Amino acid sequence: MIHLGTEATVSVIIPNYNRVELIGETLNTILNQTRPPEEVIVVDDGSTDDSVALIRTFAPRIRLITQMNAGPAAARNRGFAEARGRYIQFFDSDDLCALNKIEVQLAALESTGADVAYSPWLQAEIRDGLVLYRELPLQQGPLPARHPPEFYFVRSWVTVFQPCLFRRAVLEKAGPFREDLKPSEDSELLFRILLSGAKLVHVPDTLVLYRLHRSNQISGSALGSRARSTDWLNYTKYIMKAIEDNPGRFSPLDRLVWLAEVAFARRQLNQFDCPGTDRDKEFLRSRLTSDVLATFRILRRGIERRLSGSGFHACYQPRPLGVWQINLLREIGYEPQRAC
Repeated sequence: MIHLGTEATVSVIIPNYNRVELIGETLNTILNQTRPPEEVIVVDDGSTDDSVALIRTFAPRIRLITQMNAGPAAARNRGFAEARGRYIQFFDSDDLCALNKIEVQLAALESTGADVAYSPWLQAEIRDGLVLYRELPLQQGPLPARHPPEFYFVRSWVTVFQPCLFRRAVLEKAGPFREDLKPSEDSELLFRILLSGAKLVHVPDTLVLYRLHRSNQISGSALGSRARSTDWLNYTKYIMKAIEDNPGRFSPLDRLVWLAEVAFARRQLNQFDCPGTDRDKEFLRSRLTSDVLATFRILRRGIERRLSGSGFHACYQPRPLGVWQINLLREIGYEPQRAC
């Protein structure tokens, strides 16, 4: 049993929606950390399967909060409001992490005074005891130091929150997840965190396994292609506004690229609202702009793949698994294998 004082050092917040087949393994990798968290909060977002019954079998090591389905952002905000930790780990109910994650990231935050620790992560399927991955693990190295992190964000870099450990104060400064975004809420919050002046520290000695499977959603309200297109348009508008509100921090090129992103997102949504309509002038302009952006992306990814073996931008530092990372995966019961 985890003994919780008046203030926990590390709180882990996990939203869950219909993950009865996966969340048990996720909780085991969190609870069996070499430096266990003082507090693990699972917010069940209106599951209709047997998730709640399974989660309750982990009591009293975890705290379960149930709510009506409101989306992942609302679930995370609820968990954060209830958490008492000075450091916060947001995790998803289907992913896994190396057993040393909290230990090494917490040590890095406390020794450097940084606000956010971030580490390598691997996108992979799990099947028959194997971790099957096509892309190289990401963030094997830190962001280049010659520019601030927000520079790389507006130029194609982002990280999911599972490989991160946050100082609570920086999350309070940046504000909550936007509950009108699904599933881009974490990327939008990351941008606000970076704009707040957060100090990042890269911790290469651990690994998060971002599980790929048929239903990579944590909330029923995140489903639907039109909903995702609406989300992406809203997200690009939020980022565009933040860029315009901070003119001295971003270049005219950054603004132009994100104007194109907004146009691309608007075109995607228009395909649902006005299928086959080419008469609208705004639609035609957005179509031309988005075609240019799409062509640029294809060319860039092709160049990146030739240079590094990965289609991701170089600031993601994609590199092969290290021997220590292979051993970390073996510790949680899996053998990595590069898929063709």
